[in-house]
Amino acid sequence: MKLDIKKERFHENKFKEELLDSHSSDKHTFKDLSGIKNAKNIINNLFNEHFNPEALKDQGKDRVKEKVKISNKITTRFDKKKVKSRKIIGLLSDFTSKLGYDENPRNTHTKILKYVSYFQILLSLLLMIIVFVNHKSLDVLITFLIVLWTLVFAIIYLIVLFGIFMYLDVRMYQCVREIEESLPDFLQLASANISAGMTIDRSLWYAIRPKFGILAVEMENVAKATIAGEDLEKALVKLGGKYDSRILKETINLIVEGISSGGEMAQLLNKLSVNIKETQLMRKEISASVTTYAIFIGIATVVAAPLLFALSTELLLIIQKIFSTIHIDKSVGSSALFSFNFSSESITIGNFQRFAIMVLVISSFFSASIISVIRKGSVKEGVKTIPLFIIVSIIIYYVSFSMFQMLMGSIF
Repeated sequence: MKLDIKKERFHENKFKEELLDSHSSDKHTFKDLSGIKNAKNIINNLFNEHFNPEALKDQGKDRVKEKVKISNKITTRFDKKKVKSRKIIGLLSDFTSKLGYDENPRNTHTKILKYVSYFQILLSLLLMIIVFVNHKSLDVLITFLIVLWTLVFAIIYLIVLFGIFMYLDVRMYQCVREIEESLPDFLQLASANISAGMTIDRSLWYAIRPKFGILAVEMENVAKATIAGEDLEKALVKLGGKYDSRILKETINLIVEGISSGGEMAQLLNKLSVNIKETQLMRKEISASVTTYAIFIGIATVVAAPLLFALSTELLLIIQKIFSTIHIDKSVGSSALFSFNFSSESITIGNFQRFAIMVLVISSFFSASIISVIRKGSVKEGVKTIPLFIIVSIIIYYVSFSMFQMLMGSIF
């Protein structure tokens, strides 16, 4: 009896593995799944076709529980493989849909993997050439290739993803700022249309202008959705949830409340337009009041720091020249307790210059970020100024160092 049960379990496990392999190899089976629950339902249905729980009542409840555990193990094997890629593709899909890109996020993710693989192949060929030229052993080559295709591949892949997500996030922020700048004029035109006798949906439709940019495109989508039969309130709420903008969300919430309560929409839209313009004017006044602090931080980072580092580099060069001409006997300046050693090679000019450039890059990055936070309220506004600060500070460092060399080189 025990042998029969063991044989049954062996055949069931073997069937499960065959079932898993057959359906995991089929790319179309799990291509359009909406979630993990659908995968579990498909696996459970496939399992129940061959192992019906009703037919297993005679064998006891323990056997049924064992079948359920096997089914859950199969689904978890699918879950672990799918969940990581779904998170990345989900983020890409979220950004691309909000920015209006037509490209499929799965294709984008595939292109990222393809280009990273091409780059890794080039690195592998270069590594093989270096190993063969230097007459290294095959073990060294294999070790480097393993590290290259595991650790280096993961690092490059993550860096590329981080760069893409940073770019998309900055683009999203720019879209939000553009919508917020165009929103007051759009609301004012819609208020004038309602005062002229139009309904709320037609007033929003006729208030669209090409100069509004992204807001015009989004309101066209809202108008198309209402023409297709969707409620105006639902279409506006979707628009408010699409962008991370407090002004847009609060404006749409007030418009929806006004529509549902039957209030005077022309007066409401006009007041909303005035309030948004006042808020934007207040932000500009705050930004102008802290301009002095931004100028001080910028001058200290871009001008003063490179000059001081250039002067320090020149002084270090002069000190090394002076000590290179001094010859001191080893017995002089030494005793049983103390000893003095004069050397001109304690710090090299190249190391100090690399240190100076690294400090300038870091300080320029943080100073540009601080200035953008002080003036605009977000680090994302400083994306354009960060490279400018870094380049200008490095150029001033090298120019001032050459000037100090011309001035002090003739003296020392």
